[in-house]
Amino acid sequence: MYAAAPVSAILYKCKVTETDIPYTYADQNLSITALMKIKLLKRYKPDRFTFETLKKEYGIYAVRGPRGIPNSLSAALKK
Repeated sequence: MYAAAPVSAILYKCKVTETDIPYTYADQNLSITALMKIKLLKRYKPDRFTFETLKKEYGIYAVRGPRGIPNSLSAALKK
């Protein structure tokens, strides 16, 4: 799980345990109709997978939502 600025780093490895949990929330900026439950599997030090590291070592130049990751980053996250 990537934390945006000011942290700008991958901090957690999680597993989705349940999806499509009905939930209703809305305001002028956001509308939510479903949630998911996640289980924390691992914590990473804030300086380990910074955005700068993701760019330089793994070729990731934007984090905008769910996406695939390079095999090299997947392997590093499993260590």
